[in-house]
Amino acid sequence: MPKSSFVLVLSTVFAASAAQAGVVDLGIGGANLYSLSNFSASGSDVEGGVLVAGNLTASNYSVNDKNKDAYVTHGNTGYALVVGGNLNYSSGSIKNGNYFVGGSTTTSSVGLNTATKTMASPVSFASTSAQLKNTSASLANVASTGSSSVAYGGMTLKGGTGGVQVFDLTSAALGGVNNFKFSNLHTNDTLILNISGTNVNLSGGYGDFSKYNVLYNFYEAQTITLNGVGLYGSVLAPLATMAGGNGQINGDVVVGNWASNIQVNASHSFNATNVAGYVSAVPEPETYAMLLAGLGLVGFMARRRKSKTAA
Repeated sequence: MPKSSFVLVLSTVFAASAAQAGVVDLGIGGANLYSLSNFSASGSDVEGGVLVAGNLTASNYSVNDKNKDAYVTHGNTGYALVVGGNLNYSSGSIKNGNYFVGGSTTTSSVGLNTATKTMASPVSFASTSAQLKNTSASLANVASTGSSSVAYGGMTLKGGTGGVQVFDLTSAALGGVNNFKFSNLHTNDTLILNISGTNVNLSGGYGDFSKYNVLYNFYEAQTITLNGVGLYGSVLAPLATMAGGNGQINGDVVVGNWASNIQVNASHSFNATNVAGYVSAVPEPETYAMLLAGLGLVGFMARRRKSKTAA
């Protein structure tokens, strides 16, 4: 087989793989909140399941009241809480599911409400955290399809064609607006908001985002503070600490570290969506099949050429 043909086959295979649109999925197994590091809160709750790679410290706190378990195994076992490190929990409740603690457990006046402790962690925090960081960084490189404009304290988001819209926004611009308008968008459209900036302070009304499938990708954020915000949609901020503030998040949350008493509600979770231009870290099964088929063709042609030469 000529070298040029060999290169052409491989180039075609890898080009097809690179051109493939990937499915954007948080990959946290149905959890309502995932922290890549620690979790610290009091006097509030997360309505669904919670996954914490590090230590969890909580008081007067409720987990999984809405029975939105984190299904992190291939079986039917649901988890209300998984903590990779130590658990220090007082005056609260873990409801509607199993729980696991990798380190020491210190509890006082904690109601388990049918929760059962298991002996093995159902999730690999190392691989899941790496995947979440890659998802955020890769998603930030997807070309925008929509545009934004700011006037009189409000922001207008204008969509392009199709049901999946990607917007490039700055945290500075978001921090200066208190209302939103939408143009050329339809109910249930997917909105990917790639938001730059290391220190994020949000205020104002985000209620109308409830009409859409929304993912706020704070790919650069180091700190995020919500000031009286009712945020609708899921948050992807694997490098950030959610610190202080007040309000609520209606959607799933991925953060580097949770240090806030903001309520997290088990609603408006991001639905996995195929996004053009997004390349996931792990190739899809059909990509592997294409690669293997291409390499098989290369081998077959090489053997055929060798047989002809011997004859």
